[in-house]
Amino acid sequence: MTPGWKSLATAGCVAMLAHSAFAASKPLDAATRKAALHAIENTIQKTYVFPELKKPLAEKLEQANAAHRYDGDDADAFAQHVTEDMQAVAHDGHLYLENAPDQYAALLAPPKSDAGLEAYYRAVAIRENSGLTELKILPGNIRMLKITAFHWAADLTPRAYDDAERFLKDGDAIIVDLRENGGGASDAADYFMNTIVKPNRGKPIYILVDGHVASAGEAVPYFLQQAKEAIVVGSTTYGAANNNKKFPVPPQFVLSVSYNRPINPISHTNWEGTGVIPDIKVPGSEALDAAALDALARLAAKSGVKPEQLAEYKWARDGIEAHLHPVTVPRGKLQSYAGKYGTITLRLADDGLRLSRADRPRWEQDVLLTPMDANGLFAVQGTDTLRVRITPASLDLLHGSEDARESFPRNAKR
Repeated sequence: MTPGWKSLATAGCVAMLAHSAFAASKPLDAATRKAALHAIENTIQKTYVFPELKKPLAEKLEQANAAHRYDGDDADAFAQHVTEDMQAVAHDGHLYLENAPDQYAALLAPPKSDAGLEAYYRAVAIRENSGLTELKILPGNIRMLKITAFHWAADLTPRAYDDAERFLKDGDAIIVDLRENGGGASDAADYFMNTIVKPNRGKPIYILVDGHVASAGEAVPYFLQQAKEAIVVGSTTYGAANNNKKFPVPPQFVLSVSYNRPINPISHTNWEGTGVIPDIKVPGSEALDAAALDALARLAAKSGVKPEQLAEYKWARDGIEAHLHPVTVPRGKLQSYAGKYGTITLRLADDGLRLSRADRPRWEQDVLLTPMDANGLFAVQGTDTLRVRITPASLDLLHGSEDARESFPRNAKR
């Protein structure tokens, strides 16, 4: 285990599985609401990590109840209002109430039973491959892993991460996409650190984040950022650091209460309230492009890089830049490109130039070309490995670099 990691990874999940309360909600009456509030206040008194806030929290809940804020039989509304009031006092991302009949039942069941919480989380891990939902090779041999949540099942999750590592280890750089990751289990976060990060030290590692990233999803980028083992890219995360436990509250609620405040050994604090502030700040939707551009620049700047690798990095960089900064070519200029080039035909359609190739009948025909610059370079829709460069005398198909090309002379106009 990475030194100092456990104290951060044990942060739980802000919203994990809140959507999965499939059991029917029961309407609330006054007696049920009063009993639920009493259970909530008692649990906070016994468990909450900040003793100075226990009394203000109880007072806030009692005042809101006396003001009839919690009246009504809607369990979802009750949970939402209680959460809002607790957060108004504590500003703690792990202090919340959920209307979650399924989780409530699992918390009451024997721990090792088929109805228990372990089985509940295992079912989620199976359905979502423990949160590892995508592996991809980006141009430039940048390997990407998407983790939507840190789900954990002891007999399944390690294999998922081991398989991912076998894919990632041959990448020139690694991007781990944690955007929208609401957190999860410390075991999964720890296993990620030891299986994915440790073996790949020495190559560029990027962690993508946004405002939806919380809890254990924040612990990973925070620790790696403090240890200078990864570059965090995107927008500031949610800001929920405290370690939490969940408690059943009759008749169907689950209460999350912070029981510990983790302290990073390097920063001597954590990310509660502030979130993880990225090293490269861009909107979350632009984080992947920003990370890839930075990685390609670093890779190209390394000593001893082979010419073919430099060409591959440039190809990838040009594609991203064209995506980020679209080029508009005047229609008259596009019209001048239309015509026949050997077996290739370019026609000008309403949406731009379209390419067909007669000697490749099984290729997709009439494919849209997207301008990459104002001087005749085009991307080919649906592929990252083929581009078109048009000159007054010819059309070149570029296969992965400027040097790997097929050239087709322009047919004489009749």
